[in-house]
Parts: sequence; C-alpha cells; structure tokens
Amino acid sequence: MLSGDAKAFEALYDRRQGGIYRYALRMTGSPEIAEDVTQEVFLSLMRDHSDYQEARGTVKSYLYGMARHRLLRRLERDRTLVSLDSS
Repeated sequence: MLSGDAKAFEALYDRRQGGIYRYALRMTGSPEIAEDVTQEVFLSLMRDHSDYQEARGTVKSYLYGMARHRLLRRLERDRTLVSLDSS
C-alpha cells in the first residue's frame, strides 16, 4: 500500500474500516461523526501514507491513533459551538 498499490489499500480498508467506524461511534454516539471520522482517516492515509513509520507500530495502531486524534479535535470543536437559537 505504501508503494501506491490500490489493491493493497482496498484490502486494508476492507479489513479496518468497520473497526474504525465502531470505535468512532462508541466514542461519540453519533453515526454521522463516526462516518466522517472514518472517511477522514482513510483519506488522510491515502494522502499522507508516508507519515506512517513501521518502526513505531502497526498500521492498525496508526489508524486508531489517527481516528482518536480526529475524534478529539471534532469533539473539542463541537463543544465550543454555541447555539444562537433563542427558543
């Protein structure tokens, strides 16, 4: 996958997408956020795959770390939003 093999990326996506989604869903309780975060993780992996360093851990750990980072940023951003609705 790191060398640009599309089939390898598809296999990785098929193997890990469900777990990343379930992790994000458990952390947020929101299917919409879980879908967004899962998509962001795999898009980022396609774009920035050179950031992965095998010596630092497994691809699985890397994906869950990316998901955790994105979830925390998303939850922090959403927490700071204040509704201006006066009802």
